Amino acid sequence: MGFEKGWNPFMEYNNIEVTEVSEQKSRMVAHIGPDSKNPYGMIHGGLIYTMIDCCAGITARADGESYVTQNAYINYLSNTPDDHDIYAESDVVRRGASIVVVHVKVYTADGKDIADATVDMFHIQ
Repeated sequence: MGFEKGWNPFMEYNNIEVTEVSEQKSRMVAHIGPDSKNPYGMIHGGLIYTMIDCCAGITARADGESYVTQNAYINYLSNTPDDHDIYAESDVVRRGASIVVVHVKVYTADGKDIADATVDMFHIQ
């Protein structure tokens, strides 16, 4: 298909870098800049969702299989106007035959919670 398995041009476009991947837990960082913000100067909710979705996806796919997002439930808890990096961390809640349920949190370097989510990843053949 013209790209390596696991390479995600959308993540690259949004300055998101994977820092850890395993079948149970993954981590990533988004490097925030002016193009990461909404008209109010805060980090765009779409970027926060992208981090959640990608972090859940790489964790699900760490078993070598293919998955797509089936459902995502997100609580946006706070935001920040800072140009500092934000982080996402995932933990597998349950890995079933067709669904992987992943918990993801997004936070700042100083521990401020930005979002908390549960994502269901559907196994595709």
